[in-house]
Amino acid sequence: MEAIYPFANIIHLILGIIFLGYVFSDVVLISSLKEKFNPQTNKEINQTLGAKSFKIFPLSLLVIVLTGGMMMSKYINSNAGLFETTLQKLLVVKIVLASIIVLGVLYNLYTKITKKPKHPFMQEHFHKLVLVLGFFIVVLAKAMFVA
Repeated sequence: MEAIYPFANIIHLILGIIFLGYVFSDVVLISSLKEKFNPQTNKEINQTLGAKSFKIFPLSLLVIVLTGGMMMSKYINSNAGLFETTLQKLLVVKIVLASIIVLGVLYNLYTKITKKPKHPFMQEHFHKLVLVLGFFIVVLAKAMFVA
């Protein structure tokens, strides 16, 4: 595990930046454009972006989760314990926050595949929630190695 940790770490970081970068651009930039266009143009923009993001982001999130799990096993395991150190406590909080994002993405994939309507919260606010949770995940990731 020690040999592949640096590779898992860099892949995790790069995909995390891409994932949160997309969410940031959607929340801050793309949402501000929605007011500038008519509803039909907005629908076309959303369909175009949705088609691209549906192909890219579930796979990238899967790799983020897998690489995160690989790295987590270095700090939380049967020898190291679960809540023994501050790093482990912060890591568990980080895992809980990331799990919320994963569950939301799985819900969105489920509604897309089954063609069921999304809950209004998920339709209007999920990316905002992901952005806030992502911010705290990044802060916790840094704090884990400072504390």
